[in-house]
Amino acid sequence: HSVWEQRIARARIDIEMTRLLCLKAADMMDKAGNKAAQLEIAMIKVQAPTMALQILDDAIQAHGGAGVSGDFALAHDWAAVRTLRFADGPDEVHARAIARAEFRKYEAPR
Repeated sequence: HSVWEQRIARARIDIEMTRLLCLKAADMMDKAGNKAAQLEIAMIKVQAPTMALQILDDAIQAHGGAGVSGDFALAHDWAAVRTLRFADGPDEVHARAIARAEFRKYEAPR
């Protein structure tokens, strides 16, 4: 059971971190506009579906063969969430934008 306790704890932590990132982005959007929150929005577009897929994958694993059967909606939910990873551009596009923003922080002034 300790493996499942670890997975549930990790899921709870990941959900909270993602929720806080969403709240930070929303606050930035309210106070400074969407452009100011562009980096946080990109991070959410990568993090939220990735986190949801991991949690769904763990739930499918916990249910064994039933997790991919019609008895539970888990496989359907996994497929639906998976589309979010490319619906607004693939993760790699958002990750590139995030990395470039990070590099810009440390560029020498011209």
